[in-house]
Amino acid sequence: MEIDNQKYRQAVEKAAQLAYRYESKYYACSQTVLAALMETFGIGDINVLRAATTFAGGVARRGTACGSLSGGLIMLGYLTGRDDLEMIEQYQRGMKFADKLCSKFEENYGTVICKEIQKSKFGRSFDLLRLEERKELHAAMKANPEGCQAVARDAARWTAEIMVEIFLEGPPLARMLAQHQG
Repeated sequence: MEIDNQKYRQAVEKAAQLAYRYESKYYACSQTVLAALMETFGIGDINVLRAATTFAGGVARRGTACGSLSGGLIMLGYLTGRDDLEMIEQYQRGMKFADKLCSKFEENYGTVICKEIQKSKFGRSFDLLRLEERKELHAAMKANPEGCQAVARDAARWTAEIMVEIFLEGPPLARMLAQHQG
């Protein structure tokens, strides 16, 4: 497989910008990150996107694990996860890539927790189970272009970078991608 670094850099940036735009417009961070990655790389299907629904807002709007992180982890699991429970090596491989993404969050945000990231971005956290607080968060996002939409952008960028690493590893993923694009 010939490597075109410019092509990969453009794909990574496209995923980042799509995630930013989608989060600004649609919210639901887990899905906006995943949709950006799916569109950029032509991987996944509607069922994968649907599965990401309940991870938004820090898992079911509870402010725990960041939904943008979850969207990226879903894509990494889709690419590297095991097909059955006996595939221990594949499980370990998937976890290796998941750890890379979680570590990027911890390095850049000091946490993977949605409420803590909200505090760093907006000076407070929001109770997303309450409609009024969700509206307040959305207003805060409009006022702060480095809010949740920037977290979605970063998550998509970091996930896309890891995806490129996965693609460059070659088989068996290279065969899957060739069949998908063929």
